[in-house]
Amino acid sequence: MSEFKATPAQAEAIEARGGALLVSAGAGSGKTRVLTERLMSRICDSKEPMDLDSFLIITFTRAAAGELRGRIMEELGERLAKEPGNRRLRRQNALCSRAQIGTIHSFCASLLRENCQLLGLSPDFRIVDEERSETMKEAALERVLEKRYAKAQDFPGFL
Repeated sequence: MSEFKATPAQAEAIEARGGALLVSAGAGSGKTRVLTERLMSRICDSKEPMDLDSFLIITFTRAAAGELRGRIMEELGERLAKEPGNRRLRRQNALCSRAQIGTIHSFCASLLRENCQLLGLSPDFRIVDEERSETMKEAALERVLEKRYAKAQDFPGFL
């Protein structure tokens, strides 16, 4: 990655400690770079380093999640090239593949799968696609309306 000069707002997001952080900004504003720098600052912290797989990193699209994971791996690779004997960086590089970096939907599906027995779900459930979802909603609405129309005479003034 090229040398990064953070704006004051970006630096604040990178350096903030003590809890969750929401980074929201327009396209091309450097969100991915800020998140990458923030993660690197946390996993490479000399006083209180954290493992990459201890973070939950949620984006809105698969493409953004893939780009973020790629950027993190790229940054780790560059740092490892400079410090090939650094065991901590090697460990973080290995942890990157199992780090929770994904979409809101993938996180929720993972949470449901991990707890399917508690929820009475089949562990091989599938997320319905948008087209099938529309068909199911229309069918459910039609069933509700049909039942209501069948009882319309019980409600004076309904029709």
